[in-house]
This record gives sequence, structure tokens and C-alpha cells, in this order.
Amino acid sequence: MIDGASLAAIGHVLAQPQTWFLIAVVAIAGIVRGFSGFGGALVFIPLASIVLGPRMTVPVFFLVDFCTAMPYGLKSMPRASMPQVMPMVVGSWIATPFGAWVLSNMDPLALRWGTNILVLAMLAVLISGWRYHAEPKPPVSFGVGLVGGVLGAAAGVSGPAIIAYWLGSRSPAVTVRANIMVFYALAALGTDAAYYLRGLFGLEVVTYAALAVPLYGGGLLLGARVFRGSSDRQYRQAALALITFSAIVSLPVFTALFH
Repeated sequence: MIDGASLAAIGHVLAQPQTWFLIAVVAIAGIVRGFSGFGGALVFIPLASIVLGPRMTVPVFFLVDFCTAMPYGLKSMPRASMPQVMPMVVGSWIATPFGAWVLSNMDPLALRWGTNILVLAMLAVLISGWRYHAEPKPPVSFGVGLVGGVLGAAAGVSGPAIIAYWLGSRSPAVTVRANIMVFYALAALGTDAAYYLRGLFGLEVVTYAALAVPLYGGGLLLGARVFRGSSDRQYRQAALALITFSAIVSLPVFTALFH
């Protein structure tokens, strides 16, 4: 049951002018994710951190992703190669508590700089076309999962590393896509649990996430529809351009432009 103090806190969130900036960011992030199959976090987290800070933005994103994209990932399990996926998931679960600790304790400005630098570095990997071309092996998958768990829980930017690893596989495209979606769904369970135990899902986080879910979900549907009318080259170029723009304009040196 929501008491008067809770209603006041919710009203405070709704009254903030930054809320409407966040609405636009959430919608664009959902469109990018539905359009390209990745990149929602790379748009949402750098831009939303301008007004919310990373310590609130990253938990908001994971709650939103839990409610919107996770069901699609779990539905992909029959098409995924679980012996390939699970070592990475286990590595992610082991590393996630450390990433959550970094998010809870690191200076917000330093974390914003670190997040943006990571986003730009991982974008460079995606744009370069580099891929891990050997067949996925459990020890390597486990190690990639460890890295992804830390980066994902601390800054929400594990995606490009995971994608670059899987796209080099000789497995059929349908299997690779399912592997990626299932990994995100299962890894997010560990991240959400770590955030809950660290008390990162406060009332403001839940309120922002509740507002974002329908917008992000609508963006996913719209992006998927636009994708059906685009070539492979067009959609990748458009998605990478949007993510690059978001990472650059959300650098802390440009923060004054948004106030």
C-alpha cells in the first residue's frame, strides 16, 4: 500500500522537467534496441546519467529490461545452445556482485567518465568489425562472462564485448542470436538480485522504471517494424550512429548543455 510520503515522492519525480528529457531518451533507446537487436543500454545509460547519475540510471535500465526484453530472451531458450551459454552466464553471476559494489561506491562523476569511455571503446570494437573467430569454448566463455558481469553491473555496457564474441562463431545465425538473447535474460537475473541486495532499487528507481517500461516496449515494437524495411547495412549504420552520438554528447564536459 502506498502511503502519503510515497505519493509525494512519486509526484516529485513526475514534476521534474528532466523527466520529459528521459521520456525521449527511453523511446529512442527502445527503438535502437528493436531496430538493431542491441544498443539500448548504450543509448539510455550515457544520456540518462546526465540527469539521474549512473547510480540510479543503471538500476532503472535493468528493471526496464527485466520487464520488456527478458521475456523474449527466455522464449529463445529452445533455439539456444545452452552448453555454450551457461559457462558465460555462470561467469557473469560470479562477477556481478563486484560490479554492483563498484556502482554503489565509486564517485558518480568518475563512473560517468568511465562509462562513456567504455561505451566509446566498445563502439570502436563493433565499428571495426573485429570478431572472436574461434569456436566458443567453456573456459573462454566463462572469462567473457566474468568481464561482462563486472561491466554490466557497474556501468551497463557489457553488450559489445558479448556480441563481438558470439558473432564470430560458426554456429547458425539463429543459434547465435538465441544465445545472445538467452545470456542477457539469465545474466540480468543475477544483476537484479545483486542490485536488490545492495538496496539499489529504491522508490525513485522503481518509479522511473514504471514510467519507462511502456515507452521502451513501444520503442522495441517500432524499431522492429522499421528494421523490416531496411537493409542490413542501413540498420547497422543508423544504430551505431545513434549510439555514437549519445556517447559523445553525454560526456561530462557537455553536461551544462542540458541544464
